[in-house]
Amino acid sequence: MTPPGTAPADPRPAPGASSMTAPASGPAAREHVLLVHAHPDDETITTGGTIASLLDSGAQVTVVTCTRGELGEVLPDDLARLRGDEAGLAVHREGEIAEALRELGVRDHRFLGDPAARTAGLPSRAYRDSGMVWRSDGVAGPTPDLHPQAFCAAEFGEIVSDLQAVVDSVRPTAIISYDEDGGYHHPDHVRANRAAVRVARLAEVPFFAVVAGADQATGAEAEALAADATVTTVDVRATTPRRVAALRRYRTQLEVVDLPGGRAGVRYPHGAVDPLPDTESFRAVPEPVRTVDAAATTSELAEMTVGGRLGTLALALAAGVVFGAIGTVAHQGTTSVAGVDAPVGLVLSLVMAAALLVGFRLVFRSRLVTTMTALGLLLTAGVFSQPGAGGSALVPANLAGLVWSFGPLLIAMVVIAWPTLPPRDATGAPTSPAPPASSPLGDRMEPLPDAKGPPQT
Repeated sequence: MTPPGTAPADPRPAPGASSMTAPASGPAAREHVLLVHAHPDDETITTGGTIASLLDSGAQVTVVTCTRGELGEVLPDDLARLRGDEAGLAVHREGEIAEALRELGVRDHRFLGDPAARTAGLPSRAYRDSGMVWRSDGVAGPTPDLHPQAFCAAEFGEIVSDLQAVVDSVRPTAIISYDEDGGYHHPDHVRANRAAVRVARLAEVPFFAVVAGADQATGAEAEALAADATVTTVDVRATTPRRVAALRRYRTQLEVVDLPGGRAGVRYPHGAVDPLPDTESFRAVPEPVRTVDAAATTSELAEMTVGGRLGTLALALAAGVVFGAIGTVAHQGTTSVAGVDAPVGLVLSLVMAAALLVGFRLVFRSRLVTTMTALGLLLTAGVFSQPGAGGSALVPANLAGLVWSFGPLLIAMVVIAWPTLPPRDATGAPTSPAPPASSPLGDRMEPLPDAKGPPQT
C-alpha cells in the first residue's frame, strides 16, 4: 500500500528507445513496459495514469504484483468480516486488483510466484505481505514477527529468478518500479525495487524509478526536478476518469472523495486526503560503474539471507571434501611416458583442486567460501593420510604424497590472498567512479531488506 503523499511518475526512454507517449501508430506500439509493484492498489496509486497512457499509445503493459496484501486495512464496515482474516482478504484483494486493472485496460497481470511468474520447474508459491510498522523516525520498517512465507523472508535469488521468468516471457523494453527507499521505506517496496533493478541489469533493460511526491513539489524542489534530465513527467489528466474508476475498486484500502474545484482525492486509512495527481514522474536510473574498492569488498554472500549463507558455506565444505577424496585416491596414479613413470594422477589432482578453489572464488567473490572449500580439501587429505588398520595409507610417505599433502594448502593460500580484480570496460581499463552509497543498485552496494532488520536507506 502507498501512503498519502507518495505520487506517481513516468519513464524516460533510453537513448534510441521510442517515446512512451507516442501515438498508437508510432514507435510506442513496439514498447512493452513491465511494472513491478508490491501490493494490490500500488500500481493504480503510483502509476495508474502512466499505465493507461501507455496502453492508449499502443504500448504493451505487464503488471507484476509481488504479494496479495494480506495485511492491508479493511475500511468499510460492510467488509468487516475480512478484518483479521488474512486468507479471506487475500482472495478479496485479488478480485479488487482484477477489477481495477480492467478499468485501466491492463490485460496482462501476474502475481509473483504464480505459474506465469515462477521459475520453470518450481511449484507455485504465494509471497505473503510482509507487513510494516511505523518507526520512531516516521518511516516504515519491518514487523518484528515476520511470517516465514513473507516476501521479505524469501531468498532474494528466488525472487529474482521468478521475476526473470516474466522478463524472459514478455521481453520488456523498460522496467518500472519504486526508487531505492520504496517511496516510504515499506520493506516490500524496497525489496521490489532491489529485485526489479537486478532483473533490469541482468536483462540489460532500462530501469525507471517512481519519483515519489513529484506532483506535490514546490519551489526549489520543483525547479530541481524540472531541471533534472533524468526525470520525465507525464501529464495523466486525460486518464483521470479511468484512474478514479480503478481506485474505487479498492474499497478495502481507500476511499475516493470529491474535492473543491471538481477534483478527485484519495482518503487513506489514517484519514489524510491527497488530491489525485495530474502528473506522474519517473527517473531513469543508469547502471552505476564500480571502483576497485567497491568490487573488492562486495560478495555474493552479502546478497543472501542467513540460511543462504550457511547453505553456501556447507556446499563449499562438501565440495572440498568430495574433491579431496577424489584427489587422495587418484594422486598416486602414474602413466609411462618414454619409459618414465609420469605423475599424471598428482598433476590432475592438483589441477582439479586449483580449479575448484579458483572457481568458488570467482563465482562468490568471497574469501570465506574459498576458505571453507580449502578446509574440506585439507581435512580429507589429512584423514586419508592416517595409517589404516593394515598399516598402509592412501597418502604414503613418498614425493607424490608429500606434494599432495601440502600442494592444495599452497594453492589455497594464493587463491585466498589474491586481490579481487575490478571490473573493466571494453578497453580493458578499470571502471570508475563508484556509485554513491545510496545508489538504486542497492542489491550490490548495501544489505538487502529482509527479516533481519530495517531496509537500508
